[in-house]
Amino acid sequence: MASGLTDDELQKLYTWIDEIPLSRPKRNISRDFADCVLVAEVIGHYFPKIVQLHNYSAANSSPQKLYNWNTMNTKVLKKLGWQVTKDEIEGIIMARPGFIERFLHQLQFKMAKYRANGGPVRSAVANNPPPPVQQQQQPQQPQQSYNQGAISPPPPVSATGYDRGALQKEVDEEILLDKEQTIQELKETVEILELKIAKLEQLVRLKDSKITKLQQQVGGVQSN
Repeated sequence: MASGLTDDELQKLYTWIDEIPLSRPKRNISRDFADCVLVAEVIGHYFPKIVQLHNYSAANSSPQKLYNWNTMNTKVLKKLGWQVTKDEIEGIIMARPGFIERFLHQLQFKMAKYRANGGPVRSAVANNPPPPVQQQQQPQQPQQSYNQGAISPPPPVSATGYDRGALQKEVDEEILLDKEQTIQELKETVEILELKIAKLEQLVRLKDSKITKLQQQVGGVQSN
């Protein structure tokens, strides 16, 4: 599933995330944000009073990632007047291309609306424009960038570890996985159909046997 964002929107999105200090090096945005920890950090950067970072543990397993996202959904996003669907959460957890970008793009505007409605913000950013306008605070230690080309006009949406080539590779891998899953599902369907056919053939043989016996019985009666 594509993010539905234009190249310009993606570039601005990556630049915005680059300017927020995060606890992890920036490598692959889909995987980096999959467990919701960095999402909590992004929201906490602007609204620390509504996020308790200790509620979100780094995770590799899908169950822990899902737990983090359910916590985010019920305890934080709900306060922003917004909750993501199960399908969206699944897509983000599975690091499917485009899902996290679409989520973060929506998050920008939900946070801006929340602040406009009087939501408590961090004092360090209180006088700055709300997201999606870029913030001036930089990470305290050098980090890789999701969008290295933000300073000068770049090729469409360039990002360290997450450029168009990487995106295309992920899309290709996703397509391949979908095809493999489809093939497996078709194989299972064929096996089920073959089993049903075998049972039907068995029923036909039983019916033929019964018909033969009945015909023999009828013939015996008639001969008498």
